[in-house]
Amino acid sequence: MDIHVTRDYLEIGGKPVFIFGGDLSYCRIHRRSWRERMQLMKAAGLNTVTVYIVWEYHQPSADVFDFTGERDLAHFLSLVKECGLYCIFRMGPFVHGEYRNGGLPQWLIDKVGARVRTNDPEYLHYAEAWYLELIRIVKPFQITRDGPVILLQLENELGSAGCKGDDLPRGSANTEENRKHLLFYYDLIRRNGIDLPLLDINHIPDKETLISPLVDTGGMYPVNSFYCDGDVQDYSTDWWQRHRHPLITIETGGGMFLRYYDTPPYRNTNGVQGPVVKPEIVEMSVNKHLAEGASGINLYIFCDGQNPDGCGENMLPVRNMNYQAPVTAVGRVRDSYWKLKRIGWFLRSFGEELMKSSPNADFAAAKACGIAHPGTRNGGDLFENYGKVRMEEESGSEKIPSLGRVTAGLNLSESNFLFLRNIFNTGSEWKRDVRVLTSPAGLSCEVWQEYPKRTQLDLAPGTAKIMPFFMRLRKGHFLEYSTAELLDRREFNGKTQLILCEASDIMTETRLTLPAGQDFRTAGNVLLLRESPNSVTMIARPERRPIVAESDELRVLLVSKTYGEHLWDIGTETAWSNTAMLAGNRSEVLCTTEQSDFAMEWLTPYPPEFGSGLDHPHEEYDAVRGIYRLTGTFDFPEREIQWEHTIEGDDLILTAQITEDLLAGLDDLVITARVDGSLANAYLDGKLVSDHAWGKFLPWEISVRDLPVHHGTLKLVCHDALDCRLSASPRMKYPLYFRHDGK
Repeated sequence: MDIHVTRDYLEIGGKPVFIFGGDLSYCRIHRRSWRERMQLMKAAGLNTVTVYIVWEYHQPSADVFDFTGERDLAHFLSLVKECGLYCIFRMGPFVHGEYRNGGLPQWLIDKVGARVRTNDPEYLHYAEAWYLELIRIVKPFQITRDGPVILLQLENELGSAGCKGDDLPRGSANTEENRKHLLFYYDLIRRNGIDLPLLDINHIPDKETLISPLVDTGGMYPVNSFYCDGDVQDYSTDWWQRHRHPLITIETGGGMFLRYYDTPPYRNTNGVQGPVVKPEIVEMSVNKHLAEGASGINLYIFCDGQNPDGCGENMLPVRNMNYQAPVTAVGRVRDSYWKLKRIGWFLRSFGEELMKSSPNADFAAAKACGIAHPGTRNGGDLFENYGKVRMEEESGSEKIPSLGRVTAGLNLSESNFLFLRNIFNTGSEWKRDVRVLTSPAGLSCEVWQEYPKRTQLDLAPGTAKIMPFFMRLRKGHFLEYSTAELLDRREFNGKTQLILCEASDIMTETRLTLPAGQDFRTAGNVLLLRESPNSVTMIARPERRPIVAESDELRVLLVSKTYGEHLWDIGTETAWSNTAMLAGNRSEVLCTTEQSDFAMEWLTPYPPEFGSGLDHPHEEYDAVRGIYRLTGTFDFPEREIQWEHTIEGDDLILTAQITEDLLAGLDDLVITARVDGSLANAYLDGKLVSDHAWGKFLPWEISVRDLPVHHGTLKLVCHDALDCRLSASPRMKYPLYFRHDGK
């Protein structure tokens, strides 16, 4: 399949593709879990796996390469393809990635010392041998040879970044030497059959004249462990105005690591060095990149894990790479996963329309005309300025950070988007009665328009919103605007199904333009206003179950954000569930759960008949909404671990015996510890198997399946702690089987 770099985006197989990816380090995750992690990523709407290839992990000595077993890179790439994902291949040799020596082998450091990352002949000799091994493996996996790898990265931050605590050079002090160093790798891959575009994050002047085709990159960490939290800058069109290549961010912060044993203490965690990253901050970062013209976003990192022996970077925990990532080291998901999942599903359905639009600061102005909290002023009222303040007036209103993406044209099939932000590191409050005034200078229209028309638009604290304007849904059917967010678009029994989502306490307004004479059937508390033969306005607040407005050709669903975040794909259809459904079709659905109760609402025009896999099943079909409901219980096992508590000085010690039968019949057993102290370590028969440096700010999770052996004495040492609450949760996979009548 061909891949082409245009000015604004990548084209794969002749079609624009938005790259939404996340870093997955196979070095830090057991081979048996690779597929499940990829399935979690795909379920969140991601289409790309980004991976560092760590030299130290594969070459234990100068004359030995190891790509077997847990180190089987070719198998990892084959799984990426099997899961229907792309891959960005970050080759190093220096990768950083919170690995000791930036991933360079210790034996190499001992031989070459400070000459690493330079044009020293001895260093280049070993680097070339390493590259040739990687080229041998990755060459057949290029997308141009029907593989998953779409982009390569050579070196990493050459000229700008070294390694925390390892005193490695950032490259040469001479930029010309760094340029020669990068070209050495570039010439090497081109001579040996690599024909993919490159994504480059090195600080080399005029690199676009040397390397082709090239994709711009960068990233953003809105909270960082190296400085106190400032606030992210407002939306900007600066990059878009000067860009010559598409932008795919390689490091948009999916969290942030913690470092310790240095000073000063970080103010957010009161004693260790590292910020607690709120999920909405991660969402804000992605929102900002989307608004400013990015055609690809990669979350670093997306899946936490554990460092291989001796590979952890100095100043970081030895075993656990706890980056506060959307997926934890044991395969659970954090709240940031659900927020990114909404964005991922949006991009999956509407990414092409987004990429064909351009950032435009003249698109619209957004202002909050209400007050955040009633009663904060003497006699104040929530909407005390309503009906008095016009958008063009400055007094009595507050500007909302916003930026549009506009498609040039003058018809209803030209998609436009307005990005709004009410998220700040320093906190935010309600923005009431938000009014959006679109401009004919920016939008595909000839007059000024103020939105919404009939309801109040509120932005809750910690909200980032993407408002759509003028989008073609199918022939003759258009979404003129909505104050709810786009989530999904797919076929449903010959109709186009559009799913919108919003917080459950927010009233929404959606206007549709469609052929005259179409009647809508509704379910739920929804007001439909027929304003002309060709327009319908839908006003509703999300409820427990989807609100539906349906015609003969169009089906519009409004769901709460929470409901939308827990939707899963079942073949070409979708279902809400209280369990993760990472694989399935209309005949078999695989559920991963840590609880016995099960509930599912399957959006389907033809209800299945439940077959087996669930105790006490109860099923019903809501023909009006097109929802099949199934509830029941799993035959869920019980497991208990007996802990002995002791105090040694300022440390709380918890000890338990781990036996082989604990895992019998389980997919895993996850131990969760909530510690009120600072640092904690876990030892199995004296060997360090897990560590935790987040104290009370994050739970500490230990996978029994991932322990080196499944028996022995497990000892948790909780420093400066008086209490540690422990639980053990079995994790199970249950297949559910269904029958159909042939429809």
